[in-house]
Amino acid sequence: MTLKNKLLLVFLSLSLGLAKANSLEVSSKTFSIMPVKGMVAAHTRAGVLVEEVYTDVKTNVLLMKDGDKQLLFITSTLGIEYGDYRANIIQVVKEYFDLDEGAIITASSHNHCVPLLLFKEEPVDKKSPQYLSWKIGKEFLSGLRDALKDLKKNLVPVYVYYGKAEENRISYNRRGIYPNGKTYFMREEDRQLVGDGYRGLIDPDVSVAVFRHAVNDLPVAAIMMFGCHPVVAYNPEKQFVHGQFPQIASDILSKELGNAPVAFLQGTSGDINAKYMLTGTIQQADHAGAMLGETAKIAIKNLVKSKRNGLEWSKELAYIPYDRLPSKESLQNDLNEIDDFIKRGNAGDENTLSCVGMNFPRALSPAYRANLITGVRNWYVWALKKYENNDQLNVPQHIEMPIIVARFGDVGYVGMPYEAFVKTGLKIKNNTNLPMVMPGGYTNGAMGYIPDASATKDREYMSGYFRYRGDVPPYKAPAADAAADLAIDLLNKYAK
Repeated sequence: MTLKNKLLLVFLSLSLGLAKANSLEVSSKTFSIMPVKGMVAAHTRAGVLVEEVYTDVKTNVLLMKDGDKQLLFITSTLGIEYGDYRANIIQVVKEYFDLDEGAIITASSHNHCVPLLLFKEEPVDKKSPQYLSWKIGKEFLSGLRDALKDLKKNLVPVYVYYGKAEENRISYNRRGIYPNGKTYFMREEDRQLVGDGYRGLIDPDVSVAVFRHAVNDLPVAAIMMFGCHPVVAYNPEKQFVHGQFPQIASDILSKELGNAPVAFLQGTSGDINAKYMLTGTIQQADHAGAMLGETAKIAIKNLVKSKRNGLEWSKELAYIPYDRLPSKESLQNDLNEIDDFIKRGNAGDENTLSCVGMNFPRALSPAYRANLITGVRNWYVWALKKYENNDQLNVPQHIEMPIIVARFGDVGYVGMPYEAFVKTGLKIKNNTNLPMVMPGGYTNGAMGYIPDASATKDREYMSGYFRYRGDVPPYKAPAADAAADLAIDLLNKYAK
Protein backbone atom coordinates (compact mmCIF):
# COMPACT_ATOMS: atom_id res chain seq x y z
CA MET A 1 0.00 0.00 0.00
CA THR A 2 1.35 3.37 -0.98
CA LEU A 3 1.88 6.17 1.55
CA LYS A 4 -0.84 8.15 -0.18
CA ASN A 5 -3.37 5.35 0.30
CA LYS A 6 -2.33 4.88 3.92
CA LEU A 7 -2.88 8.57 4.61
CA LEU A 8 -6.25 8.36 2.89
CA LEU A 9 -7.26 5.44 5.10
CA VAL A 10 -6.16 7.31 8.20
CA PHE A 11 -8.17 10.35 7.10
CA LEU A 12 -11.25 8.25 6.41
CA SER A 13 -10.91 6.49 9.76
CA LEU A 14 -10.61 9.79 11.59
CA SER A 15 -13.59 11.20 9.66
CA LEU A 16 -15.75 8.21 10.50
CA GLY A 17 -14.66 8.47 14.12
CA LEU A 18 -15.66 12.12 14.22
CA ALA A 19 -19.01 11.30 12.65
CA LYS A 20 -19.72 8.54 15.14
CA ALA A 21 -18.57 10.72 18.04
CA ASN A 22 -21.44 13.08 17.33
CA SER A 23 -24.79 11.34 17.66
CA LEU A 24 -26.93 14.10 16.15
CA GLU A 25 -28.01 13.67 12.53
CA VAL A 26 -29.87 16.19 10.41
CA SER A 27 -31.62 16.26 7.04
CA SER A 28 -33.55 19.16 5.53
CA LYS A 29 -35.34 20.34 2.40
CA THR A 30 -37.28 23.43 1.32
CA PHE A 31 -40.15 23.45 -1.17
CA SER A 32 -42.45 26.16 -2.47
CA ILE A 33 -45.89 26.72 -3.96
CA MET A 34 -47.00 29.56 -6.18
CA PRO A 35 -50.36 31.05 -5.17
CA VAL A 36 -52.58 32.73 -7.76
CA LYS A 37 -54.78 35.79 -7.87
CA GLY A 38 -58.36 35.21 -6.85
CA MET A 39 -57.61 32.77 -4.04
CA VAL A 40 -59.20 33.14 -0.63
CA ALA A 41 -57.05 35.37 1.59
CA ALA A 42 -56.08 34.22 5.08
CA HIS A 43 -55.65 37.23 7.39
CA THR A 44 -58.80 39.25 6.84
CA ARG A 45 -62.28 39.67 8.28
CA ALA A 46 -63.50 41.37 5.13
CA GLY A 47 -63.82 38.25 2.99
CA VAL A 48 -61.53 39.71 0.31
CA LEU A 49 -59.57 37.66 -2.20
CA VAL A 50 -55.89 37.75 -3.16
CA GLU A 51 -55.42 40.67 -5.57
CA GLU A 52 -51.73 40.26 -6.41
CA VAL A 53 -49.00 37.64 -5.99
CA TYR A 54 -45.48 38.98 -5.55
CA THR A 55 -43.55 35.90 -4.37
CA ASP A 56 -43.87 32.18 -3.97
CA VAL A 57 -44.60 30.72 -0.52
CA LYS A 58 -41.98 28.44 1.03
CA THR A 59 -42.03 25.63 3.56
CA ASN A 60 -39.06 23.86 5.15
CA VAL A 61 -38.82 20.37 6.62
CA LEU A 62 -35.94 19.58 8.98
CA LEU A 63 -35.43 16.22 10.67
CA MET A 64 -33.21 15.81 13.75
CA LYS A 65 -32.26 12.32 14.94
CA ASP A 66 -30.20 11.21 17.92
CA GLY A 67 -30.42 7.45 18.39
CA ASP A 68 -34.09 6.68 18.97
CA LYS A 69 -34.95 10.35 19.58
CA GLN A 70 -36.38 12.23 16.61
CA LEU A 71 -37.80 15.71 16.13
CA LEU A 72 -39.33 16.90 12.86
CA PHE A 73 -39.61 20.65 12.27
CA ILE A 74 -41.97 21.84 9.55
CA THR A 75 -41.82 25.61 9.26
CA SER A 76 -43.67 27.75 6.76
CA THR A 77 -44.76 31.15 5.58
CA LEU A 78 -48.26 29.65 5.72
CA GLY A 79 -50.26 29.34 8.95
CA ILE A 80 -49.52 25.62 9.37
CA GLU A 81 -49.44 25.52 13.16
CA TYR A 82 -53.10 24.61 13.72
CA GLY A 83 -56.41 23.49 12.26
CA ASP A 84 -56.67 21.71 8.91
CA TYR A 85 -53.08 22.61 8.08
CA ARG A 86 -51.60 20.76 11.04
CA ALA A 87 -54.07 17.87 10.80
CA ASN A 88 -53.26 17.24 7.14
CA ILE A 89 -49.53 17.67 7.67
CA ILE A 90 -49.56 15.09 10.47
CA GLN A 91 -51.49 12.70 8.26
CA VAL A 92 -48.91 13.04 5.47
CA VAL A 93 -45.93 12.78 7.85
CA LYS A 94 -47.27 9.49 9.20
CA GLU A 95 -47.06 8.07 5.68
CA TYR A 96 -43.26 8.27 6.01
CA PHE A 97 -42.43 8.39 9.72
CA ASP A 98 -43.56 6.55 12.83
CA LEU A 99 -43.58 9.64 15.01
CA ASP A 100 -45.61 10.72 17.99
CA GLU A 101 -47.59 13.86 17.16
CA GLY A 102 -45.60 15.71 19.81
CA ALA A 103 -42.44 15.13 17.77
CA ILE A 104 -43.99 16.82 14.72
CA ILE A 105 -43.45 20.54 15.11
CA THR A 106 -45.49 22.76 12.80
CA ALA A 107 -44.56 26.41 13.11
CA SER A 108 -45.41 29.45 11.01
CA SER A 109 -43.71 32.79 10.53
CA HIS A 110 -47.17 34.33 11.13
CA ASN A 111 -46.97 36.17 7.84
CA HIS A 112 -50.23 38.07 7.27
CA CYS A 113 -49.81 38.23 3.48
CA VAL A 114 -50.67 34.64 2.60
CA PRO A 115 -53.57 32.80 0.99
CA LEU A 116 -55.85 30.33 2.71
CA LEU A 117 -55.40 26.74 1.54
CA LEU A 118 -58.25 24.23 1.61
CA PHE A 119 -57.76 20.49 2.12
CA LYS A 120 -61.16 18.93 1.43
CA GLU A 121 -61.14 15.44 -0.05
CA GLU A 122 -63.85 16.18 -2.58
CA PRO A 123 -63.38 18.71 -5.40
CA VAL A 124 -64.77 22.22 -5.02
CA ASP A 125 -66.84 24.18 -7.52
CA LYS A 126 -64.37 25.22 -10.21
CA LYS A 127 -66.05 28.59 -10.63
CA SER A 128 -65.49 29.57 -6.99
CA PRO A 129 -62.44 31.17 -5.33
CA GLN A 130 -62.43 28.18 -2.99
CA TYR A 131 -61.45 25.99 -5.94
CA LEU A 132 -58.16 27.85 -6.35
CA SER A 133 -57.44 27.48 -2.63
CA TRP A 134 -58.31 23.76 -2.88
CA LYS A 135 -56.09 23.29 -5.97
CA ILE A 136 -53.08 25.00 -4.39
CA GLY A 137 -53.75 23.05 -1.18
CA LYS A 138 -53.29 19.83 -3.18
CA GLU A 139 -50.03 21.21 -4.58
CA PHE A 140 -48.82 21.99 -1.06
CA LEU A 141 -49.44 18.43 0.15
CA SER A 142 -47.71 17.07 -2.95
CA GLY A 143 -44.68 19.26 -2.27
CA LEU A 144 -44.66 18.12 1.34
CA ARG A 145 -44.62 14.47 0.29
CA ASP A 146 -41.72 15.09 -2.09
CA ALA A 147 -39.78 16.83 0.69
CA LEU A 148 -40.43 14.06 3.22
CA LYS A 149 -39.86 10.96 1.14
CA ASP A 150 -36.04 11.13 1.07
CA LEU A 151 -35.55 12.95 4.36
CA LYS A 152 -34.64 9.89 6.42
CA LYS A 153 -32.11 8.43 3.98
CA ASN A 154 -30.40 11.82 3.61
CA LEU A 155 -29.59 12.11 7.33
CA VAL A 156 -25.95 13.01 7.97
CA PRO A 157 -24.00 13.46 11.21
CA VAL A 158 -23.61 17.11 12.16
CA TYR A 159 -22.13 19.47 14.67
CA VAL A 160 -24.20 22.40 15.88
CA TYR A 161 -22.85 25.92 15.58
CA TYR A 162 -24.63 29.03 16.77
CA GLY A 163 -24.43 32.80 16.54
CA LYS A 164 -26.53 35.92 16.76
CA ALA A 165 -26.57 39.57 15.74
CA GLU A 166 -28.71 42.57 16.65
CA GLU A 167 -31.45 43.87 14.36
CA ASN A 168 -33.30 46.92 15.69
CA ARG A 169 -34.40 48.69 12.50
CA ILE A 170 -37.48 46.64 11.66
CA SER A 171 -39.45 46.13 14.86
CA TYR A 172 -41.06 48.06 17.69
CA ASN A 173 -43.19 47.25 20.73
CA ARG A 174 -46.78 47.87 19.69
CA ARG A 175 -48.23 47.94 23.21
CA GLY A 176 -48.25 51.69 23.60
CA ILE A 177 -48.99 53.36 26.93
CA TYR A 178 -51.17 56.47 27.26
CA PRO A 179 -50.26 59.15 29.87
CA ASN A 180 -53.01 57.73 32.12
CA GLY A 181 -51.27 54.34 32.14
CA LYS A 182 -53.78 52.57 29.86
CA THR A 183 -52.35 50.57 26.98
CA TYR A 184 -53.26 50.68 23.29
CA PHE A 185 -52.40 48.94 20.03
CA MET A 186 -49.77 51.13 18.38
CA ARG A 187 -50.17 50.83 14.62
CA GLU A 188 -48.19 52.86 12.10
CA GLU A 189 -50.14 56.12 12.43
CA ASP A 190 -49.77 55.88 16.22
CA ARG A 191 -46.05 55.09 15.95
CA GLN A 192 -45.50 58.19 13.83
CA LEU A 193 -47.19 60.31 16.50
CA VAL A 194 -44.83 58.92 19.15
CA GLY A 195 -41.84 59.48 16.86
CA ASP A 196 -40.22 57.50 14.07
CA GLY A 197 -37.32 56.55 16.35
CA TYR A 198 -39.56 54.78 18.86
CA ARG A 199 -38.82 51.09 19.52
CA GLY A 200 -39.84 50.31 23.10
CA LEU A 201 -38.96 46.91 24.58
CA ILE A 202 -38.05 44.51 21.77
CA ASP A 203 -35.89 41.42 21.38
CA PRO A 204 -33.34 42.45 18.73
CA ASP A 205 -31.64 39.05 18.49
CA VAL A 206 -31.39 37.38 15.10
CA SER A 207 -30.43 33.92 16.37
CA VAL A 208 -29.00 31.35 13.95
CA ALA A 209 -28.13 27.68 14.48
CA VAL A 210 -26.10 26.10 11.70
CA PHE A 211 -25.76 22.33 11.31
CA ARG A 212 -22.42 21.47 9.71
CA HIS A 213 -21.51 18.06 8.32
CA ALA A 214 -19.35 16.23 10.87
CA VAL A 215 -17.00 14.99 8.12
CA ASN A 216 -16.66 17.73 5.49
CA ASP A 217 -17.82 20.70 7.64
CA LEU A 218 -20.21 21.95 4.95
CA PRO A 219 -23.51 23.51 6.04
CA VAL A 220 -26.31 20.96 5.94
CA ALA A 221 -29.15 23.14 7.25
CA ALA A 222 -29.85 26.13 9.48
CA ILE A 223 -32.52 27.53 11.76
CA MET A 224 -33.09 31.26 12.14
CA MET A 225 -35.28 33.03 14.70
CA PHE A 226 -36.38 36.65 14.95
CA GLY A 227 -39.37 38.03 16.86
CA CYS A 228 -41.56 40.47 14.94
CA HIS A 229 -45.00 40.42 13.29
CA PRO A 230 -44.40 40.19 9.49
CA VAL A 231 -46.92 42.87 8.53
CA VAL A 232 -44.97 45.31 6.36
CA ALA A 233 -47.34 46.39 3.55
CA TYR A 234 -50.19 44.38 5.07
CA ASN A 235 -53.77 45.62 4.92
CA PRO A 236 -56.68 43.27 5.72
CA GLU A 237 -58.99 45.04 3.27
CA LYS A 238 -56.56 44.73 0.35
CA GLN A 239 -54.86 41.33 0.32
CA PHE A 240 -51.85 40.09 -1.64
CA VAL A 241 -49.22 37.36 -1.32
CA HIS A 242 -45.68 38.21 -0.25
CA GLY A 243 -43.12 36.18 1.70
CA GLN A 244 -42.31 39.18 3.91
CA PHE A 245 -39.01 39.50 5.75
CA PRO A 246 -38.85 35.95 7.21
CA GLN A 247 -38.84 34.32 3.77
CA ILE A 248 -36.63 36.92 2.11
CA ALA A 249 -34.07 36.75 4.91
CA SER A 250 -34.13 32.93 4.90
CA ASP A 251 -33.35 32.96 1.17
CA ILE A 252 -30.44 35.35 1.72
CA LEU A 253 -29.02 33.23 4.53
CA SER A 254 -29.46 30.04 2.50
CA LYS A 255 -27.44 31.52 -0.35
CA GLU A 256 -24.71 32.57 2.10
CA LEU A 257 -24.57 28.97 3.40
CA GLY A 258 -24.13 27.41 -0.02
CA ASN A 259 -27.88 26.96 -0.59
CA ALA A 260 -28.35 24.92 2.59
CA PRO A 261 -32.06 24.88 3.57
CA VAL A 262 -33.03 27.44 6.22
CA ALA A 263 -35.99 27.06 8.59
CA PHE A 264 -37.43 30.28 10.02
CA LEU A 265 -38.96 30.27 13.51
CA GLN A 266 -41.05 33.22 14.66
CA GLY A 267 -40.01 34.51 18.10
CA THR A 268 -42.15 35.85 20.93
CA SER A 269 -43.69 38.67 18.94
CA GLY A 270 -47.25 38.96 20.28
CA ASP A 271 -46.66 42.62 21.10
CA ILE A 272 -43.91 43.28 18.56
CA ASN A 273 -44.75 44.78 15.19
CA ALA A 274 -42.93 45.52 11.97
CA LYS A 275 -43.00 49.14 10.88
CA TYR A 276 -45.46 50.35 8.21
CA MET A 277 -48.42 48.07 9.06
CA LEU A 278 -51.49 49.11 6.99
CA THR A 279 -49.51 51.78 5.10
CA GLY A 280 -46.38 50.04 3.75
CA THR A 281 -45.35 49.29 0.18
CA ILE A 282 -43.97 46.13 -1.43
CA GLN A 283 -40.63 47.93 -1.75
CA GLN A 284 -40.58 48.53 2.01
CA ALA A 285 -41.43 44.87 2.61
CA ASP A 286 -38.56 43.81 0.35
CA HIS A 287 -36.21 46.22 2.11
CA ALA A 288 -37.12 44.84 5.54
CA GLY A 289 -36.29 41.35 4.28
CA ALA A 290 -32.97 42.53 2.90
CA MET A 291 -32.05 44.16 6.21
CA LEU A 292 -32.93 41.04 8.19
CA GLY A 293 -30.98 38.90 5.74
CA GLU A 294 -27.88 41.09 6.08
CA THR A 295 -28.12 40.84 9.87
CA ALA A 296 -28.42 37.05 9.62
CA LYS A 297 -25.24 37.02 7.53
CA ILE A 298 -23.49 38.96 10.30
CA ALA A 299 -24.76 36.42 12.83
CA ILE A 300 -22.91 33.57 11.09
CA LYS A 301 -19.61 35.43 10.69
CA ASN A 302 -18.38 34.29 14.11
CA LEU A 303 -20.21 31.04 14.78
CA VAL A 304 -19.41 29.15 17.98
CA LYS A 305 -19.21 25.36 17.96
CA SER A 306 -21.41 23.65 20.55
CA LYS A 307 -19.64 21.89 23.41
CA ARG A 308 -22.67 19.74 24.11
CA ASN A 309 -23.74 16.97 21.81
CA GLY A 310 -26.99 15.36 20.74
CA LEU A 311 -30.69 16.07 21.09
CA GLU A 312 -33.05 16.22 24.05
CA TRP A 313 -36.68 17.22 23.92
CA SER A 314 -39.94 16.95 25.80
CA LYS A 315 -43.59 17.84 25.36
CA GLU A 316 -44.98 19.35 28.57
CA LEU A 317 -48.20 20.88 29.85
CA ALA A 318 -48.18 24.39 31.27
CA TYR A 319 -51.19 25.57 33.28
CA ILE A 320 -52.13 29.19 32.56
CA PRO A 321 -54.51 30.54 35.26
CA TYR A 322 -57.78 32.35 34.61
CA ASP A 323 -59.27 35.13 36.75
CA ARG A 324 -62.88 35.73 37.80
CA LEU A 325 -65.36 37.46 35.53
CA PRO A 326 -65.71 41.26 35.78
CA SER A 327 -68.74 42.63 37.60
CA LYS A 328 -72.17 42.43 35.98
CA GLU A 329 -72.43 46.22 35.93
CA SER A 330 -69.14 46.71 34.10
CA LEU A 331 -70.03 44.00 31.59
CA GLN A 332 -73.37 45.65 30.78
CA ASN A 333 -71.76 49.07 30.41
CA ASP A 334 -69.22 47.62 28.00
CA LEU A 335 -71.90 45.85 25.98
CA ASN A 336 -73.83 49.11 25.63
CA GLU A 337 -70.64 50.80 24.42
CA ILE A 338 -70.05 48.01 21.90
CA ASP A 339 -73.54 48.18 20.43
CA ASP A 340 -73.28 51.93 20.01
CA PHE A 341 -69.85 51.57 18.35
CA ILE A 342 -71.08 48.91 15.90
CA LYS A 343 -74.09 51.00 14.93
CA ARG A 344 -71.97 54.09 14.28
CA GLY A 345 -69.23 52.13 12.47
CA ASN A 346 -71.68 50.49 10.09
CA ALA A 347 -73.11 53.94 9.40
CA GLY A 348 -69.66 55.17 8.33
CA ASP A 349 -68.85 57.29 11.40
CA GLU A 350 -65.11 58.11 11.22
CA ASN A 351 -65.16 58.86 14.95
CA THR A 352 -65.14 55.14 15.76
CA LEU A 353 -61.60 54.95 17.06
CA SER A 354 -61.88 53.32 20.49
CA CYS A 355 -64.17 50.90 22.30
CA VAL A 356 -63.90 48.76 25.49
CA GLY A 357 -60.15 49.32 25.71
CA MET A 358 -59.45 48.68 22.04
CA ASN A 359 -58.34 51.36 19.59
CA PHE A 360 -58.63 51.43 15.81
CA PRO A 361 -56.67 53.19 13.04
CA ARG A 362 -58.08 55.54 10.43
CA ALA A 363 -56.39 53.33 7.81
CA LEU A 364 -59.25 50.85 8.33
CA SER A 365 -62.78 51.69 7.23
CA PRO A 366 -65.41 52.37 9.95
CA ALA A 367 -67.29 49.26 8.82
CA TYR A 368 -64.18 47.11 9.28
CA ARG A 369 -63.64 48.60 12.73
CA ALA A 370 -67.23 47.64 13.58
CA ASN A 371 -66.49 44.13 12.31
CA LEU A 372 -63.45 43.88 14.60
CA ILE A 373 -65.39 44.89 17.71
CA THR A 374 -68.24 42.54 16.77
CA GLY A 375 -65.77 39.74 17.44
CA VAL A 376 -65.72 40.50 21.17
CA ARG A 377 -69.45 41.18 21.57
CA ASN A 378 -70.34 37.51 21.99
CA TRP A 379 -67.98 37.28 24.96
CA TYR A 380 -69.94 39.94 26.84
CA VAL A 381 -73.23 38.22 26.03
CA TRP A 382 -71.81 34.94 27.37
CA ALA A 383 -70.43 36.57 30.54
CA LEU A 384 -73.71 38.36 31.31
CA LYS A 385 -75.61 35.12 30.76
CA LYS A 386 -73.45 33.54 33.48
CA TYR A 387 -74.71 36.21 35.89
CA GLU A 388 -78.31 35.79 34.78
CA ASN A 389 -78.05 32.09 35.60
CA ASN A 390 -76.23 32.82 38.89
CA ASP A 391 -73.39 30.77 37.45
CA GLN A 392 -70.66 33.43 37.32
CA LEU A 393 -68.26 31.45 39.51
CA ASN A 394 -68.56 28.34 37.38
CA VAL A 395 -65.82 29.21 34.89
CA PRO A 396 -62.56 27.44 33.89
CA GLN A 397 -59.72 27.84 36.39
CA HIS A 398 -56.88 27.45 33.91
CA ILE A 399 -55.99 26.53 30.36
CA GLU A 400 -53.77 23.52 29.63
CA MET A 401 -51.04 24.54 27.22
CA PRO A 402 -48.78 21.96 25.53
CA ILE A 403 -45.30 23.30 24.87
CA ILE A 404 -42.21 21.80 23.24
CA VAL A 405 -38.86 22.24 24.97
CA ALA A 406 -35.69 21.00 23.27
CA ARG A 407 -31.92 21.24 23.19
CA PHE A 408 -29.77 20.47 20.17
CA GLY A 409 -26.09 20.99 20.85
CA ASP A 410 -25.79 24.14 22.97
CA VAL A 411 -28.97 25.64 21.52
CA GLY A 412 -32.21 25.63 23.50
CA TYR A 413 -35.61 25.82 21.85
CA VAL A 414 -39.13 26.46 23.17
CA GLY A 415 -42.21 26.17 20.96
CA MET A 416 -45.46 27.63 22.32
CA PRO A 417 -48.94 27.43 20.74
CA TYR A 418 -49.91 31.06 21.11
CA GLU A 419 -48.84 34.65 20.49
CA ALA A 420 -46.35 35.17 23.29
CA PHE A 421 -45.37 38.66 24.44
CA VAL A 422 -41.73 39.69 24.22
CA LYS A 423 -41.29 39.69 28.01
CA THR A 424 -42.08 35.97 28.03
CA GLY A 425 -39.33 35.25 25.53
CA LEU A 426 -36.81 37.50 27.26
CA LYS A 427 -37.58 35.84 30.60
CA ILE A 428 -36.76 32.43 29.12
CA LYS A 429 -33.56 33.71 27.52
CA ASN A 430 -32.34 35.58 30.59
CA ASN A 431 -32.88 32.69 33.00
CA THR A 432 -31.60 29.72 31.04
CA ASN A 433 -28.08 28.32 31.40
CA LEU A 434 -27.51 27.65 27.71
CA PRO A 435 -25.40 29.84 25.42
CA MET A 436 -28.28 30.47 23.03
CA VAL A 437 -32.04 29.94 23.39
CA MET A 438 -34.75 30.26 20.75
CA PRO A 439 -38.17 30.80 22.40
CA GLY A 440 -41.00 31.16 19.91
CA GLY A 441 -44.74 31.13 19.47
CA TYR A 442 -47.04 30.08 16.60
CA THR A 443 -46.18 26.41 17.15
CA ASN A 444 -48.49 23.36 17.21
CA GLY A 445 -51.58 25.42 17.98
CA ALA A 446 -53.22 28.84 17.97
CA MET A 447 -54.51 29.95 21.38
CA GLY A 448 -54.33 33.63 20.52
CA TYR A 449 -52.57 36.23 22.61
CA ILE A 450 -51.71 35.34 26.21
CA PRO A 451 -50.06 38.17 28.14
CA ASP A 452 -47.20 37.98 30.58
CA ALA A 453 -47.96 38.70 34.25
CA SER A 454 -47.49 42.47 33.84
CA ALA A 455 -50.20 42.81 31.18
CA THR A 456 -53.14 40.79 32.54
CA LYS A 457 -55.20 43.83 33.56
CA ASP A 458 -54.88 45.62 30.22
CA ARG A 459 -57.59 45.53 27.57
CA GLU A 460 -56.03 46.60 24.29
CA TYR A 461 -56.31 44.13 21.45
CA MET A 462 -53.46 41.82 22.53
CA SER A 463 -53.96 41.75 26.31
CA GLY A 464 -57.75 41.59 25.97
CA TYR A 465 -57.74 38.94 23.25
CA PHE A 466 -59.36 36.37 25.57
CA ARG A 467 -62.63 38.06 24.58
CA TYR A 468 -62.20 36.75 21.03
CA ARG A 469 -61.81 33.20 22.34
CA GLY A 470 -65.40 32.97 23.60
CA ASP A 471 -66.42 31.32 26.85
CA VAL A 472 -63.29 31.82 28.95
CA PRO A 473 -62.59 34.42 31.69
CA PRO A 474 -59.64 36.86 31.68
CA TYR A 475 -56.14 35.62 32.42
CA LYS A 476 -54.49 36.39 35.74
CA ALA A 477 -50.88 36.46 36.89
CA PRO A 478 -48.58 34.70 36.31
CA ALA A 479 -50.44 34.13 33.00
CA ALA A 480 -47.96 33.14 30.28
CA ASP A 481 -45.07 33.36 32.73
CA ALA A 482 -46.23 29.93 33.93
CA ALA A 483 -45.18 28.50 30.54
CA ALA A 484 -41.90 30.42 30.71
CA ASP A 485 -41.11 29.04 34.18
CA LEU A 486 -41.72 25.48 33.01
CA ALA A 487 -39.51 25.97 29.96
CA ILE A 488 -36.72 27.48 32.05
CA ASP A 489 -36.70 24.54 34.46
CA LEU A 490 -36.46 22.01 31.63
CA LEU A 491 -33.82 23.90 29.67
CA ASN A 492 -31.66 24.24 32.77
CA LYS A 493 -31.88 20.48 33.30
CA TYR A 494 -30.78 20.01 29.69
CA ALA A 495 -27.92 22.46 30.27
CA LYS A 496 -26.29 20.31 32.97
